[in-house]
Amino acid sequence: MTAKDAERALGTKLEPRSIVYTSDECYQTSRADKKDPGIGYVIESGKITVINVFSSDGQTPDVIDKHRFGMGGTEDDIRRAYGQVKKKLGFYDRGEPEAGTAKPQRGEDTKTSATEHVPEFWIEAESPDNKRTILFVTRAGKITSMTTGLKPMVLDPEPCL
Repeated sequence: MTAKDAERALGTKLEPRSIVYTSDECYQTSRADKKDPGIGYVIESGKITVINVFSSDGQTPDVIDKHRFGMGGTEDDIRRAYGQVKKKLGFYDRGEPEAGTAKPQRGEDTKTSATEHVPEFWIEAESPDNKRTILFVTRAGKITSMTTGLKPMVLDPEPCL
């Protein structure tokens, strides 16, 4: 769908390209009216090629996939719905606690003294023709964000940069 077609369907404009992106050929945007802050769009050559769904400003978009699950769904839901999927450690996950979290000292109770690292995973459900993907990001077995679109852009952790 073109960006113009999307604006007509949404009944609002999309934000213009921000200065973070160097070209109108590829950039990320969202609704100009600020509704649905957890839905973003990647525009390539005037067409939407990727849609991102994530929690933003304490709001979780009410978006579901064709199998009727969305944010908060489980990895088991994904496997039941899509069968064979690819699972790997999330792009930014380094397998250790986030900066600023305390590590337990020798002899301390790890349940009370530190925040345990919960890894992030990327679960990819490819289309039969391998041209499109739904990428589910999970933590503790629950979906925290979803991205759908054309490959390879849908798998880029920082599209257009």
